Amino acid sequence: MCKKYLSFMTVALLFLLFAHEEIRASSQKMNLTISNGVTYYGELKNNKPHGKGTMRWGPNKVYSGDWYNGQRSGFGKYISDRVSDHTIIVYEGEWKNDRPNGSGIRKESNPELEFYSISKGLFQDDAFTSGHSIVQSIGEIWFEYQNGNTYLEFSVMDNEDAAVMHSELADVTIEILKYYKRIKSTPDFKGFEYARSVEDFGSSSSEGIYRPGDYDLMEIYTGVHQYYAGGKYYRAENYKSGKLLSAKDILEKGQFDGSLQKKIKDHKHVLLPYLSEFSTLLKEIENVPESTGCRNTSTSICGSFPIKFE
Repeated sequence: MCKKYLSFMTVALLFLLFAHEEIRASSQKMNLTISNGVTYYGELKNNKPHGKGTMRWGPNKVYSGDWYNGQRSGFGKYISDRVSDHTIIVYEGEWKNDRPNGSGIRKESNPELEFYSISKGLFQDDAFTSGHSIVQSIGEIWFEYQNGNTYLEFSVMDNEDAAVMHSELADVTIEILKYYKRIKSTPDFKGFEYARSVEDFGSSSSEGIYRPGDYDLMEIYTGVHQYYAGGKYYRAENYKSGKLLSAKDILEKGQFDGSLQKKIKDHKHVLLPYLSEFSTLLKEIENVPESTGCRNTSTSICGSFPIKFE
């Protein structure tokens, strides 16, 4: 009995020893050159990134965070500085199979074009699928929310309107307001689209049942669509089951824009559940630094990148 016990203890100790050695080996931080311009520093297993580490693709791309069997998996931060168009993309959040999958936040900026965007929510294979997002371009600001069953989009023309959006909704001039709610257990959404005149795009109004079309954009399926691009007439179209039933030109007597403004005002209440998150994202955009990206390694966001394995 004593010999059997000692044999069992010996096997158990050897197992623990080997397990400890494997863990210790995988947690060692090492440098690895993968190809020209691609380097890695961090934990390895079977000569592949595994654990925590940082990979750089030349001077303009870097990822730091969790790895599994050579792929980004877990939690990490990725920065890409596209020198060709001066755009910086930053994603921080969950990864799986080497792509953003799960909860995260993606920021894109191009100060030269006065362009900034933030998407915060859930990602699937690098595509943003659910949550809140904001885009600012040359003063105009768009806000979107989606979760698969609800889609909301609205825009305002300047920061002043955006800044008072949360507290003084009635005084804000909204240029675009779109809202769709899925009809239970169907591919259809019930909602509306209102867009005020912006330069040459004209004004439009539609209400009814919608279905996702090309590029998942909503298209009127059953309902009324009207648009006015200037001139004497505006166009009124009736759709049923995806087919155009009738269309006619109606003399514009100055009432189209006024009617559109009233519709937007009457439907502003759909924004209320989302304004708090909108205000939060707006503040994040206002605090985006004027970064030079990865081009100057002495001061760049990549040169001083965050997780260190000393």
